[in-house]
Amino acid sequence: MAQFNKRVWGGAALGVVSAPALCTAGILLAFNSTAQAQVLEEVVVTARKRQEAIQDVPVSISAFTGHQLRDAGIVNLKDLGYQIPGVQIDQASAAQIWIRGIGQRDDGSRVDAPVGVYVDGYYIPRKDGQLLDLIDVQSVQVLRGPQGTLFGKNTTAGAVVVTTQGPGEEFSGFAEARFGNFDRRDIKASLNVPLIEDTLLSKVTLGSVKRDGYQHNIVTGQYGGSEDRKSAALQLRWLPSDSLSVDTLVYYGKTDEVQPTTNCRWLEGTSYNGEDSLFGNRILPGEKYPVDAFNDNDNPVREGFIAQSQVYEEACRRSEALEGDYRTTTDFPINYKLDNLMLGLTLEWELSDSMSLKSISSYGDQEKSGNFGNPDNDNSELPLSSRYRPNGSPSDRQHFSQELQLTGTAFNDRLDYTFGLFAMQEDIDDGTDLRSGLPTGTLLFEPTTIMVMNSPSVERATFELENTTYAAFFQGSYHLTDNLEFTAGLRWTSERRQQTVDLDLLDEAAYRKRAFAAIAGTPGLIPLEAAGVGIVTDLDAVMQADIFSKMSAVFPLDAYGQPVYDMISVDELVPGLSKKADETWEELTPMLSLAYQLPDSVLDAMNIDTGMVYASYAEGFKSGTFEPVGVDGQATVEPEIVTNYELGFKLDFMESRMRLNGAIFRTDFDDMQLRSVVFDSGDTPRVVLTNASSTRITGGELEWSWLATDELLLLATASYNDYDYLDFKEPQFSSRALFTQSPLPVVDRSSEPFAEVPKLTWSLGVQYTLDTRFGTFIPRLDYSYVDEIFMGLDAGAGQNRDQSTFDDYGLLNARVGWVGPNGRFEGALYATNLTDELYFFGAATVGDSTGVFSTTSAPPRMYGLEFRVNF
Repeated sequence: MAQFNKRVWGGAALGVVSAPALCTAGILLAFNSTAQAQVLEEVVVTARKRQEAIQDVPVSISAFTGHQLRDAGIVNLKDLGYQIPGVQIDQASAAQIWIRGIGQRDDGSRVDAPVGVYVDGYYIPRKDGQLLDLIDVQSVQVLRGPQGTLFGKNTTAGAVVVTTQGPGEEFSGFAEARFGNFDRRDIKASLNVPLIEDTLLSKVTLGSVKRDGYQHNIVTGQYGGSEDRKSAALQLRWLPSDSLSVDTLVYYGKTDEVQPTTNCRWLEGTSYNGEDSLFGNRILPGEKYPVDAFNDNDNPVREGFIAQSQVYEEACRRSEALEGDYRTTTDFPINYKLDNLMLGLTLEWELSDSMSLKSISSYGDQEKSGNFGNPDNDNSELPLSSRYRPNGSPSDRQHFSQELQLTGTAFNDRLDYTFGLFAMQEDIDDGTDLRSGLPTGTLLFEPTTIMVMNSPSVERATFELENTTYAAFFQGSYHLTDNLEFTAGLRWTSERRQQTVDLDLLDEAAYRKRAFAAIAGTPGLIPLEAAGVGIVTDLDAVMQADIFSKMSAVFPLDAYGQPVYDMISVDELVPGLSKKADETWEELTPMLSLAYQLPDSVLDAMNIDTGMVYASYAEGFKSGTFEPVGVDGQATVEPEIVTNYELGFKLDFMESRMRLNGAIFRTDFDDMQLRSVVFDSGDTPRVVLTNASSTRITGGELEWSWLATDELLLLATASYNDYDYLDFKEPQFSSRALFTQSPLPVVDRSSEPFAEVPKLTWSLGVQYTLDTRFGTFIPRLDYSYVDEIFMGLDAGAGQNRDQSTFDDYGLLNARVGWVGPNGRFEGALYATNLTDELYFFGAATVGDSTGVFSTTSAPPRMYGLEFRVNF
């Protein structure tokens, strides 16, 4: 028989040995000394601010112990994505978390995350700081659906609740290391030091994660997808009396790594009526043949012309050809740097046997710098379009939050309640973005042949933000009978957003004076500088002269190889723009649920050990914000309101050796916030956050586990989500409309799938436990399937889904864990993506403007060894 009772852990004394299989279902294997058999036992969770068995909580929730996470090789939040049904987390440096199809593509400071991340109750407002790896974790709980009547911050998708392993009462600790391919070298150590017996306890945890990048950029020489993170945590626990505890956390993390970069896929005819994209149908520097900007489904290519830019297409296809070899050709060097400090103080008083008060105070200070994300908009070696941070302009963020929670019971323990107050202040100096590109041309033919000299899209934007949040919330659960529980909650939220953007644009007069001087005397061309055009008398001669290369050559390059153009100042012809916006949004969001524990008569009739069914209704609120739209200043993005209806069940069978949990839900959105591409009044395309009027998600999840024998555990999960835009209309780009000064056509985007999220995911796991005189060996296999994922950003991509969608894929992970006979030594052999599947994440398809699909390859096969010593 497998001896699962060999290890005794701090915190909740579970007395079991966990393995990665157990993460998926949020369960543990427990040794039953009386029956001499293994059973499935639920994790104790605190999702409702009190300790409860996971099978008794009427919420769709998955929970994991720190040992499960460690055994699975999970070191930060992004590694959880394939373990939980309905949850997706991109494999990037920042935590792009999606729950039930609700997430946010934007990783900037102007947008709140729809998933709340809490560490020991401390809310982490910016997703850059949410990958808190290397701290010693006691448990992670993932709650699906809107949360707010129990948590400090309002969220529309769900919450991730991380609880650290606090200081222990005895001198103890551990040291562990992980080595693998791509020069993987991780170390971590933790030490518990009691300072005053039973009164003052301390714990120090240090760690480092390092790995070389798996992508090679043959233009910049960088290796993208590297990891380099260091962190240190100090925890103190003071117990001055039996009724008062004081916990402090000091965390510092430093990140300096190269994010995964992108490849380029070329798109055909993605804009309105089969027109090609704005950049794809322009004449670029180095073009040999004239481009027919008005080629579409109704008008074939002019004789002697090409349909799209040969220069851009060839550059994009060179990148696409390298995709399978994890090589890229973007011209922009990238890096991601983050200094992350977090301070936390928690005081908890037991006011009486039935009431306690908790104060949670936190302070965070982040500096994010470097050129992160995807600065190269065109995803090729051409400096056609870039948006980057000059000199790595840092984004400085500070936040302070204060939360009070009053929890207790009343009416002879029939009522469990929580009252809460929450306040948070954020001050963000978000630094400067610089947009740069190349000059391009467009040919017009009536009444004469004219070459329009399109100026490069150039701007410099500097942002400052101040966010203020106040909230009050209540949730109470009343036991109407021994089997029936009614829960109600209400939240009031006030969100104030203040934002200033200082915007400098290209000085057109100064630019044209310099650029047109470079093409003076070109045969076959009569330049008209004031109008920004040239009359063409000999098209062949103009194309042979390569005028746009001459125009771009007269401008110097900066340290990143990007053209440097003169920016405007307030004393010149067109003044710089400084726009301020200030607005407060308030909302009441309720929740209701009814949970029914099946009575013995029903359980016996259905051959079920325990069972619970529940129905719930919950509303969520996500703050509005402001988006800079070029010369038009700042546009208001309205708050996102979510209404969720859910039916769920939790069942145990076969003397607690089998478990089946599931839920079906419908989520309705008003003013869903999403990224899109629009024109400003200066005819410059902008990627901005907008609102879709009405959307809906319907779906469900299943989690199944079966301890088939005392040694064999089988697991399965599944998630299916159906996404619908009920009302979503937007203007679509059209070269013909732009150059004839006609209104842009309005198209219906309601038939598009949601971007970035699959409809179907499922996983299978099998684990066998082998007990020997050399210790316990735990071999395990996991397979995860992810359906195809639409990555479109604009209407052009949505109308060409076959060109804008990632293929489905499956990942096989393998692991053999080992625990020594006395539990002091542990080790593991592991391999992720064992079959070396090529799959992708993140990035986007932009059909109307750039006309390319930017793809980011996910990590290939990774393998290695792990060692740990406990003392």
